[in-house]
Amino acid sequence: MSERLIEFEFAGNRFTFRAELPEEEIEEILAYLEDRKRRIKNRRQLSPLKQAVVLLLEITAELVRLRREHRLLSEKIGREAVRLSETIERELKCLGCA
Repeated sequence: MSERLIEFEFAGNRFTFRAELPEEEIEEILAYLEDRKRRIKNRRQLSPLKQAVVLLLEITAELVRLRREHRLLSEKIGREAVRLSETIERELKCLGCA
């Protein structure tokens, strides 16, 4: 995978950065940012800096929420794996007893 130059516009400013990500992932990231940016643009009374801060806070809040959900799901899957392992172990012991 080769490094690619990415351009993104926000609040009248053009940002350029390099990324070594798959094309599909870059497109998904840029589409996500465009969607979030459109939501912020509806708040025209905000200065460009405040728009950027609002965008940053909203994306960060979403990241924190998703991390929490991921942790809770991982814990649930771990508990379920233990339960299934114990059930399989019990059943295998019963098969040996019969």
